[in-house]
Amino acid sequence: MLSKLRSSKGFTLVELLIVIVILGILAAIVISRFAGATKESKEASLKGDLRTMRSSLEVYKSYSQAGIYPVLLDDLWKGTSADVLSKTFIDKVPQDPFYKKKTTYSASVAFSPTDLATDRDGKINGGGGWAYDSATGSICANYKSTDTVPGTPSDTSWGTSYNIW
Repeated sequence: MLSKLRSSKGFTLVELLIVIVILGILAAIVISRFAGATKESKEASLKGDLRTMRSSLEVYKSYSQAGIYPVLLDDLWKGTSADVLSKTFIDKVPQDPFYKKKTTYSASVAFSPTDLATDRDGKINGGGGWAYDSATGSICANYKSTDTVPGTPSDTSWGTSYNIW
């Protein structure tokens, strides 16, 4: 009778627990590996959008009869400025990937490539979207270094990577 119990097919409880523990360890490794992928993809999207808008601003300026940047970012895609004969330079103003906004804050003080995070914080209002200076054609993400959106870095140096001039 004892030999019948040992010849039965199946897994023991210990074998099942070992398999479950191994699968748990593998899952933890995979999840931790891809946890930052969302943030990294948003950062790449943001940088790409900034490059696109900056190049569109430069093309707009070259087409402009007065050699100036548009007063509003919407002039890049609506073609409403008489100065450039209603050409469209970008399909639309993109949404900022972290805040999901495309609103534009027009800076009253000129941006500078040498701005530190605290200098930039004083020139923009934060809250997402874009900060645009029509006098210099400078555009950056409308983020303050102290913004606390899930997924965005919280230190005061993070804005530099998003504000490549």
